[in-house]
Amino acid sequence: GTIGGGVFTLIVAYTLSETSSVLALIDWLVIGCIIVVAGTLGDLVESMLKRSLQVKDSGNILPGHGGFLDRFDALLLAVPFIYIYIILLD
Repeated sequence: GTIGGGVFTLIVAYTLSETSSVLALIDWLVIGCIIVVAGTLGDLVESMLKRSLQVKDSGNILPGHGGFLDRFDALLLAVPFIYIYIILLD
């Protein structure tokens, strides 16, 4: 799943570089790599937090799906790193 998600993310990054003139191809690919690595780490950190607290779900809003944080755990680390990368481009 992780490898497939990583490959798909890089395909999307390539497609975005072809359809958008905002960033160069290399920048889109770097952002894709950041998403893959930081997103995976965000998921692992959130799972480790839940296990350390011995809880199954991180909330009751989305029962059976691991809770609200499980829907956004990858974004918790990926977004700050992407923001930093974009700031460093200037």
